[in-house]
Amino acid sequence: MFGNALSNSSQTLVSLLIVEDEPRYLESTRLLLAQHVHSIDAALTVKDAFALLTTKHYDLALLDLRLPDGNGHEIMAYIRTHLPDCRIIVASGDSEIDSAIQSLRLGATDYLRKPYEPEDLINTVRNAVRKLELERENARMTHQIEQSEQWHRLLVNTSPDVIYTLDADARFSYLNDSIERTLGYMPGELIGRHYTTIVASDQLESALYRFNERRTGERATRNLELMLRRKDDLLSSLTERTSDQRVVVELSSMGMYRPTSLGMGEFLGSYGVARDISARKQAEATITFQAYHDLLTGLPNRALFKDRLGQAMVYAKRHGQTMATLFLDMDHFKVVNDTLGHLVGDGLLQALSQRLRECLREGDTLSRIGGDEFMLLLPHIRTRDNAAYIAQKILLSLKQPFNIEGHELYVGLSIGIAIYPEDGDSIETLIKHADIAMYHAKDHGRNDFKFFTQDLHKSFTGRLAIENEMRHALERREFEVFYQPQVAVQSQRVRGMEALIRWNHPARGLVSPSEFIPIAEESGLITPISEWVMGAACRQARLWRDADMPPITMAINLSARQIEHPQFVDKFIQCLHKHMPDGNGIEIEITESTLMRDMDGAVSKLRKLADMGIEISIDDFGTGYSSLSYLKKLPINTIKIDRSFIHDLTGHMNNGSTIVAGIAAMAKGLKLKVVAEGVETQEQLDYLQTLGCDTYQGFFFSRAVNADAATEILGRTVN
Repeated sequence: MFGNALSNSSQTLVSLLIVEDEPRYLESTRLLLAQHVHSIDAALTVKDAFALLTTKHYDLALLDLRLPDGNGHEIMAYIRTHLPDCRIIVASGDSEIDSAIQSLRLGATDYLRKPYEPEDLINTVRNAVRKLELERENARMTHQIEQSEQWHRLLVNTSPDVIYTLDADARFSYLNDSIERTLGYMPGELIGRHYTTIVASDQLESALYRFNERRTGERATRNLELMLRRKDDLLSSLTERTSDQRVVVELSSMGMYRPTSLGMGEFLGSYGVARDISARKQAEATITFQAYHDLLTGLPNRALFKDRLGQAMVYAKRHGQTMATLFLDMDHFKVVNDTLGHLVGDGLLQALSQRLRECLREGDTLSRIGGDEFMLLLPHIRTRDNAAYIAQKILLSLKQPFNIEGHELYVGLSIGIAIYPEDGDSIETLIKHADIAMYHAKDHGRNDFKFFTQDLHKSFTGRLAIENEMRHALERREFEVFYQPQVAVQSQRVRGMEALIRWNHPARGLVSPSEFIPIAEESGLITPISEWVMGAACRQARLWRDADMPPITMAINLSARQIEHPQFVDKFIQCLHKHMPDGNGIEIEITESTLMRDMDGAVSKLRKLADMGIEISIDDFGTGYSSLSYLKKLPINTIKIDRSFIHDLTGHMNNGSTIVAGIAAMAKGLKLKVVAEGVETQEQLDYLQTLGCDTYQGFFFSRAVNADAATEILGRTVN
């Protein structure tokens, strides 16, 4: 009937010593408690009890006071001295009250008078076991709390982040050890000081109400970039500060309040975490610099030059100003490389870059666009004579020789000049016309400059004829949409198709887009052509969907003129609804230069399309603006790395590899998908795979093919 009186846990934890001189009494007690106590030993005498106590630890002792060779008080005294954790229950037939009092003084936890009922014994032992378990549990919890505090202290102090609390007056009340690694302060140096002690002076306004945040939950500060100053910054003058004395942190903070039954009570102060992101910012700056600068000369590369040219054109157009684009090409540079080697050639390029810089005004942009070719942007010029003056100044500076590796070298430059807006109102047009003028300078003796004129363009005639033929091509249905598969790098499954226009010319055969698209853009025909492509692509996407082909994304290219049209969004939605129930599975591709023509207008229009489920992709990424600012503004899903960077990929790191890796890393940080264009070799694909690139397209998998061939490719994917 007493089988469940003691818990199973006590049965596994408790050991018991019974000291009883009456064998029958001892045996009945052992049997009574055997099913409840894990281990039971018995002793008939004081001597036997001491022998067991000196060799084994006991949790409980059940003692009779009257023993043949002594009394239980001797055993109790020994236990009190040597086994203080042992609980003692006295079971005695002695009726004297003094005996019970002495037993309790010697440490007995309970006293049973013989004869006793079995229930009394069970209850007494059970109570002793429960007390023992409670004490052990309390000890375990105390140990866990102490260990948890030690781990918490260790984790907080070894955290790479600065963890702090402020009191209600915005003074530091706690700082972990990371403050020393990050800012050079010992925690004790800042305790009691105002938080502004460590905030850079020009950041005080940004830090106000953020470092000493009072808000909680979603409204609290999250990932705020802030500049803090190191301890040694206080010792230097304001004019002597160096960049390494300032630390960029990402701050998250919240208010702390005393809890009450009604919710938050008294404001206690602020809690915050400041993560040092200086290394990350430096890495981003390095990647950005490498992506937009020529690593040999440190000059802006083609992508950055186009970016600045585009911005200058926008500014000049807005203010009715004139500007010039110069194309500079070294004369006979190949001879230097072939005769003296590339080391001397590289040194000459670096020296030439420095000398060219010295001829320019503040605000001019000099760019090396490849090999021995440079481009120069001259904004804010009044007349053509200003551009001619700079060109003459450059040529005059080259009369002095260069001394490279002990070789005296003279350099000549052929310079072509195109003026905005009379020689072109687009980036590509100005560059092309400056290039044409530069070749005219080479044809007329080199080491000279020439302005672009329309007469020079006659050698590139055919433009008007092509324009007239394009006007009829839509009516005659000479255009056709080809589709190039976009393939998952890892699974090699087709994820999408890019719609690309082809011109089936009745006399010239299949005309490449590169031959007529630029003319279409300049003439304004790109808008109706793009609208036709969009309709054809949406129709084909609907056919594939109705045929239960694998779900893919149909990518459609949009032109700048198309997006700038006031009814662009309405026309796009009208075309879409004509063929598709919704925007899912449709992706539009736009170039960076397209965005720069009207950033605010483009953002508003593209957001409306994104709200319909249409995905947005930035095409030819890396050759235009490539700015994080617009990547954050737009609802972008994907960036496409320009084929010019993919073409330069090799088995070892070079400029191309660095740029591609930088773009891929930036895309991952912004949680954007990456598509690599122009993949032609297994080596290129293998490298993209190591970068975690999502998708690729190019001749390695398939050229752009007509609708029937594209359908066959998708059909193979199904099977």
